Amino acid sequence: MTTGLAEPIPWTFTDAPGVLLWTWVAEHFTARISGTEVGNEGEPGGRRIIRSYSWEVSDLMRMHQGVPRLLVEGTSPSFEEAEAQVREHVGKLYDPRLGYRRFAGSLAFTFTLSTGERVDVSEYLGTRCAVTVLMPDRAQRTVTGDLDVQHYKWRLTTPEQILEIVPEHVLRITNRSAVAERATAITRNDSYSGIGRIYNEEARRGCTGRPGFAMGTVDHAGSPRCPLHEAGLPDHMLR
Repeated sequence: MTTGLAEPIPWTFTDAPGVLLWTWVAEHFTARISGTEVGNEGEPGGRRIIRSYSWEVSDLMRMHQGVPRLLVEGTSPSFEEAEAQVREHVGKLYDPRLGYRRFAGSLAFTFTLSTGERVDVSEYLGTRCAVTVLMPDRAQRTVTGDLDVQHYKWRLTTPEQILEIVPEHVLRITNRSAVAERATAITRNDSYSGIGRIYNEEARRGCTGRPGFAMGTVDHAGSPRCPLHEAGLPDHMLR
């Protein structure tokens, strides 16, 4: 996983029976990665086998009953992925003025959109962006403003207000002009359901999809690009 020129984490490593432990104690938090070892009988050369890696980040600024307060935790199949999770959350949890973003690199600005796409928004920071958001009623709304990142949210500053946006609700982002964005909107089909490659229309001649599970929908999952519903869409939207 790309971290974008991130500094190495100063891990302290402990090799205990059955468990490998990496600990990073900073001024404001502590992070840990532990690998649970499974039996290696029959493995050539006695190679050690780690089933999974658990990771966590705990806060030292506001303790809980005298112990570090757990902020986020998870499991990963490899040490590299667990370390990347630690980097990303440290970069997003703490104020940039504390200096921890240097360990996160581009992961501090990488977010998962509603489409499942992972996007590094570093290049958009400080520029005027058009962000298309999926609303609760599945309608789409495009808002425009100067982009900044604050922890796990995006901030769009307009002459009238500051909007906070949850990246998981975003369909796409661009810093092209409003004219270019409107031109792109023309190529998108207004019948898009907001889910996968499903459209709120009946299948018709020339369509590469098939009738969807819900009545009155057509699903293109696993099909080639549809010339009727998907002309002009970027390739990543067809996966």
